[in-house]
Amino acid sequence: MADNYLEKRMEEYRAGKLAPKVRRVVHTSSAPVDGALILNFPMLNVVIIGGGIALLSETVRRFRSVGARVAICHSDKRLCTPLAQSCSCRYYPFDENDASRREAVLADVEERWGGVDVAVDLRECQDEEVAREMAENMAMLTVIHSHPRLAIEGSYEFGL
Repeated sequence: MADNYLEKRMEEYRAGKLAPKVRRVVHTSSAPVDGALILNFPMLNVVIIGGGIALLSETVRRFRSVGARVAICHSDKRLCTPLAQSCSCRYYPFDENDASRREAVLADVEERWGGVDVAVDLRECQDEEVAREMAENMAMLTVIHSHPRLAIEGSYEFGL
């Protein structure tokens, strides 16, 4: 009886019936839209200082969407802590008038991430009404203008 079982299993093995099922997954990439400009961002280390919450949160989300590491420096701990947690960012409680605190934040980011590539100062953009209306566009422009080729070359021409 054992011989019959082993023979049957050997036949199934040779026929490929015992092989693991191979699941084929087809990935399709969407073709770029005519006139689209595609920027590939390297890993950026970004520090965002102050600003209205609407503009701050939109700017954080835009930088995180391109894979940047973001540190938030803001005085409103109640609103910024959940924002940092939901976007996987670092949050530093911040007093705008304390220059030593700014230096401590930059030193900590330098130690953890190896430096700051982009610093965005939104302290002058405190008006929540204006920021809420223009937050998406302003955040997108900030991210685009932070691209290394734009920052280094100062040019809008890309060799795509």
